[in-house]
Amino acid sequence: MEAVLAADGLGVRTRRGPVFSGVTVRAAPGEVLAVSGPGGSGRTSLLLTLAGRMRPADGALVVAGASAPAGIRARVGVARVTGAAEPEPGLRVRQHVGERRLSLRDPGDFADARKVVGLDAADHELVRDLPDAETTRLALALALLDDVPVIVLDDLDRGADAAEQVALWAAARRAADTGPAVVATVLEPSPAHGLADRHVLLGGGA
Repeated sequence: MEAVLAADGLGVRTRRGPVFSGVTVRAAPGEVLAVSGPGGSGRTSLLLTLAGRMRPADGALVVAGASAPAGIRARVGVARVTGAAEPEPGLRVRQHVGERRLSLRDPGDFADARKVVGLDAADHELVRDLPDAETTRLALALALLDDVPVIVLDDLDRGADAAEQVALWAAARRAADTGPAVVATVLEPSPAHGLADRHVLLGGGA
C-alpha cells in the first residue's frame, strides 16, 4: 500500500544544535507508528514537523500528496502535542467536542469515536478530573472527528502504567483501523510491541 506519510532525512536544528536529524520513515493508511526516545530526543518537535507546524531544516516530507506546510496541516489531525495543543483542563468533554466540531467542515460522529478508543468519560466531566489515560483517549477521539489521513498523538504514555499503555496502544490500533495512520510518541516502546506497525527510535539530541 502506498505511504500516506513519507519522511526522508528530516531534521530540525536550533542555534544550540540539532533537535533531531536523519529521520526517514513511511506510514501507510491504517498503520500505527511508534516514536520513542528519552527526554530531549526531539519527540515533540518531530510530531510538530510531521503535522506541518514546524519547518524542517533538512529533508523532505510528503503527507497525502502535500509537501507545503499548509497542505500538510490540512491533512494531519493533532490529538495532542505537549505544550502546544492539548485538551484544556477547565473544559468539559462536551465543550471540547463542540469546539472541535466548529473548526471542521464535515466532522465525524463523536459517539463512534468514543467507542473506537474506549472513552468512558461522561460528557459533563471536566478534563482536569479525568485520569491521564482517559484524557489521552479523549484527545484521540477528538482527532478522529477530523477525518484526515494522519493523526499525531504526543506522550501516549503520560501518567499510564505498563498495562494502561498497552490498552492505549490498542486504542491507537483501533483508531488506525478506521483509516488514518496514527503516529504516537512514548519514552519506552515495548508496550507497543504487537500493536504498532513501525517504530522510530530517536537519540538523545538537544
